[in-house]
Amino acid sequence: MMTPLWWVMALMVVVALAFFLWPMRRKATGSHLEQVRRHYLETNVALFRKYLAELKADRDAGRINEETFEQLKLEQERALLEEERELASSKPVRGRALPGGRVLIIVAAVSMIGSLAFYQWRGASEDVFLANLQANKARLDREERMSDQRVDPSRTWELVEHIQARLKREPESTQYLFLLAHYSRELGHYDQAVDAYERILALEPGSARIRAELAETLFIRDDNRIGERARSLIDEALAADPQETTALGLAGIDAFGKRDFQEAIDYWQRALDVMNPQSGNAMAFQRGIERAREALGQTGESSAPEISEGQVSITVEVTLDEQVQYDGDETVFVYARAWDGSPMPLAIRRISASQLPISITLDETMAMSPSASLATVEQVELVARLSPSGDAVPQAGDWEGRMGPVDVGNASDSLTLVIDEPIAE
Repeated sequence: MMTPLWWVMALMVVVALAFFLWPMRRKATGSHLEQVRRHYLETNVALFRKYLAELKADRDAGRINEETFEQLKLEQERALLEEERELASSKPVRGRALPGGRVLIIVAAVSMIGSLAFYQWRGASEDVFLANLQANKARLDREERMSDQRVDPSRTWELVEHIQARLKREPESTQYLFLLAHYSRELGHYDQAVDAYERILALEPGSARIRAELAETLFIRDDNRIGERARSLIDEALAADPQETTALGLAGIDAFGKRDFQEAIDYWQRALDVMNPQSGNAMAFQRGIERAREALGQTGESSAPEISEGQVSITVEVTLDEQVQYDGDETVFVYARAWDGSPMPLAIRRISASQLPISITLDETMAMSPSASLATVEQVELVARLSPSGDAVPQAGDWEGRMGPVDVGNASDSLTLVIDEPIAE
């Protein structure tokens, strides 16, 4: 692939060669040769005058007579005229100065080709290509969302394939490992994302951010449960950076799940202290704190509170299309995610296919993270997926239904989501 950079490099080399070769050509075939002729002629004339002066001195001293003087003078004049005639009739030898020009052309060509080959081998052409892919994906995703179209996941697949190819050549590139983790999460391939984060940690063991994002990925993969590995990562992240907001949010979720509502409040308040209070994440943490305070105010050690009147929720009727073949044992995932943002579910519920059709209410208590709940967005996409394998990662053989954009806080009471689209790959 010939990038614009290569064209510019080639053009610059051609221009540089022109600056060198044109003067060399002119010098070799014109003014330089004339200067050589003039210098040679001036030297001969000077020698003739010197010789003539010596002849006159010999004549005046009586060492030669007048006749001999005239004869020798005539011979020298003829020799001078003959040399001048030969010099004037000689043709420029163009090949004399050109070997240097040919060498310069060869060296320039080899240098250019060698530079391009080295750039292809060690340069950033693949990085530029991937950056363009990312920019193009972001632009097309945004355009599709704005026109109420389904975002095409093939662009994410293409990016992941190129990133994996790049990592084969540079397996220790934390930049590409991070991108692999990010886009794997977007595709729902949480095991692949976990592996990428683990590889980054092996290279950068002191990163609090990577520990927190790895813990969050494990939390999502394990159906909103914080296991021992995730809990250990949260503790390590906060030990390295006490203000790591993702880790603080997860620590608050863990405390809330253990019914330690005051500790949950403390964690979420610490996150709020270092965040923009107008951001969506800050609003989610604030709502989490309100729920925890309600729990404390009810019975102290009671279970988590029910949905309060002020909390955001969306109710949707989920049904199966007649063409979908099922036996009732399949798992159905129903969730809402940001219409224009992260693909991570903002609220999710798992049911059995035997329960369909069913009316499901998704609310803030079903958030996978307090920093990503229904309260943090204005519009969502509703998704229902029937999975024969029960795997959270979409795969061939699953059936899916989508709806969006749906306005949060102003959703219709008669939303119906039909599972009718097969997933081919």
